[in-house]
Amino acid sequence: MLARRADGGTVTLGDEAESSQRWRIERQVPNGEEDDDVDVDGEGNKDGERGVFVGLLKVVGSNIVEALESLFSSSEPPARKTSIYSNPDETSGRGRGISKAMGKEIRRKSMKMRNAKARKDAIIKFNIKPKTAIEYLREHGGMICNPREFAEWIYEFIESLSKKKIGEFLGNTDEFNVATLKSFLQFHDFTNLKLDDALRQLLRTFRLPGEAQQIDRILEKFAERFTQCNPESFRCEDGAYVLAFSIIMLNTDLHNRSIPEHKKMKMEEFIRNNRGIDDGQDPPREMLERIYMGIKEDEIVMNESDMYESDVVTFIAPHKAGWLDKKGKGTITKWKRHWFVLADSCLYYFLKATDDDPRCIIPLDNTRVGRGEGRLEIKLTSADGLVMKTAKNLPDGRMEIGDRKEFILRAASSEDRETWVKLLQSNMDRSPVAKAVAQKQMVDNIVNGVEDLTLPPIELPPAKAEGWMKKRGENNTAWRNRYFCVFEDECSSMLYYYGSKEMAQKMMDLGDETHKGCLDLRAVEKMCVSKEKKDVVLDLQTATRTWHFSTDKKEVLAYWIEVFTSSCPMLHDKERVESNSSFTTASNGSGRSDGSGSGSGNGGGG
Repeated sequence: MLARRADGGTVTLGDEAESSQRWRIERQVPNGEEDDDVDVDGEGNKDGERGVFVGLLKVVGSNIVEALESLFSSSEPPARKTSIYSNPDETSGRGRGISKAMGKEIRRKSMKMRNAKARKDAIIKFNIKPKTAIEYLREHGGMICNPREFAEWIYEFIESLSKKKIGEFLGNTDEFNVATLKSFLQFHDFTNLKLDDALRQLLRTFRLPGEAQQIDRILEKFAERFTQCNPESFRCEDGAYVLAFSIIMLNTDLHNRSIPEHKKMKMEEFIRNNRGIDDGQDPPREMLERIYMGIKEDEIVMNESDMYESDVVTFIAPHKAGWLDKKGKGTITKWKRHWFVLADSCLYYFLKATDDDPRCIIPLDNTRVGRGEGRLEIKLTSADGLVMKTAKNLPDGRMEIGDRKEFILRAASSEDRETWVKLLQSNMDRSPVAKAVAQKQMVDNIVNGVEDLTLPPIELPPAKAEGWMKKRGENNTAWRNRYFCVFEDECSSMLYYYGSKEMAQKMMDLGDETHKGCLDLRAVEKMCVSKEKKDVVLDLQTATRTWHFSTDKKEVLAYWIEVFTSSCPMLHDKERVESNSSFTTASNGSGRSDGSGSGSGNGGGG
């Protein structure tokens, strides 16, 4: 049977294809009139059905893609597939050709993806005005957004939300806010915790508002939840509520710098203030003494990054914020303490934590982050070795483009340094397109319940040796300058080579596979040296290949001979090097070289 495609051509259909409403059965139509039931020119319902197809392509797999390509471009009818086409009675509408079940699944996944995105987009709206987030989630997030659902959303995205806004919202007197506070506390498990420890746990998630009535309301619901988790701790909820309020007042009194030391609350005053609060009974004195000493020695505070929360949306709920020392540019080492904020793939630093405007902005695209030479140092450099992209805010309000090639920062502890390095590396946005693709893939995996199979970054030990040499390939016999690094651990000894030193450092710092190739030094059976014109050639032979390296510096050659001799297990019991010329290789401890092949330093130097 003949059928006509949208472009006017005709094809022969088998019996199975006759049932599909995509294809028009060619018949005699008088005076060239078109069949009303068939869209011959492809223009009918164009905005509707094709818009649906475009949306579907973003959600479903290659089956739909193949089917659509066949429909609009192939000269043959599409093959009928069970996973897409069902029997004729199950087709869900003209021109679609997919089963009702498949269409329903597509719509479900598409809606789930849109809802997931909307729930993240609502974060910014909450940080500006919380009530607008409720309306947005109801309209775009697929949520009824009752107090229970909204409390769950707050708890899920709490790390990205303004702690100040959360406190103000939960302390509000509106019925919806009070119900949300009660539901929010249900996500906290205070079982077997002391009252002051439970209070510390709660106050890490938001900042208490400034008004006494709002604090009172929050602590009242907190006491209700605490006694629910620990029914034997107090005789009544009022006892837990009064003591919680007393702890807040004690914490403020003992750690307020404006209160003179001799006027700060003493232990006996604290105990006296809490007499008879538990249904007419006094709390155990030992408990009150422990609470007093605990608050005196360890103030109840929020995380440092939340303590100085800015009113500027960009700096609300950053990935990390804290104090770091910054090294000056001059020849004399001078360190200055600044407040650093990491947010949205940019690093900002302020002269003071309470400042609204940053002193400098450091975008992290095309930036390499690693550990400096010092134990606590963090090093930021341009990935291409050029000047970093920075903007400095001058005192007169003008912005100045920076000219620094690197920033050296210093953390307060090694743990803090490692946290900064990991977060800085995770925030680097080298390619906006790659970032968008990765984000979409992440959302797809979440929506579809697919396990993330992305390979983790390479973790390398510190380089045992590194430096420049020339290398010649098996097929390409031209000598090319390469930067080499030797990495060793208990199980392996590998020689990696790169197009530049920056690519080597990128792999060491970030774990990205930037190397051009590598050689397992455990497989090296023989090492020889020969003279070729002005250069000296160093060969490493394995069972399957001979690797050729070259240098015109004696000290560089001696350095690499020492490295390979110690790193190749099969050379340990053999003659160190077989020489085919009179070239002497007196070792003088030098070896690491610059881009031209010359240099100095020891195996661990730079």
